[in-house]
Amino acid sequence: MSEFDGIKERDAGKNKMPVGMTVLFMGLIIFGLVYLYLYTPQTTGWNQKQVYEETLKEHAIVQERHVKGHEASEPAEHEAAEAKLIGPVVYKEHCAVCHGENLEGEIGPGLRGPKFIYGGTVDDNVRVITKGTPNGMPGFSQLGAEKVRAVAQHLYASRK
Repeated sequence: MSEFDGIKERDAGKNKMPVGMTVLFMGLIIFGLVYLYLYTPQTTGWNQKQVYEETLKEHAIVQERHVKGHEASEPAEHEAAEAKLIGPVVYKEHCAVCHGENLEGEIGPGLRGPKFIYGGTVDDNVRVITKGTPNGMPGFSQLGAEKVRAVAQHLYASRK
């Protein structure tokens, strides 16, 4: 045994690294080498600028589809006729309590416009009626798709 300042150490096993530390050390070396290989442009051709440009292209495509979707969401004539029959009845039963008999707003906001926080298309109306809003409107998915669509058509037709 060695002694220094009154501290005695064993000579047996003092030069061996614990197995867990050896595995961790070797694992980090292997991870570093793999990382350098995969993300060095000279070896794989990976390029951050290229990834960024691809992301921008995907975003532009999504935006274009979103704009086209809003243009195409004008109600069809037969849907508008159905909304004139069913929409006002369902609106008076379920919506008029908060939004007023003539869409003027009472507890909830008025629905005549000209600006709408959650969008002004029929599809936006369907989404808001079905799922509700974070500002206090509950969702009315229990009405069913047909009645929700009829109310959305009624609201859209009443804005013009």
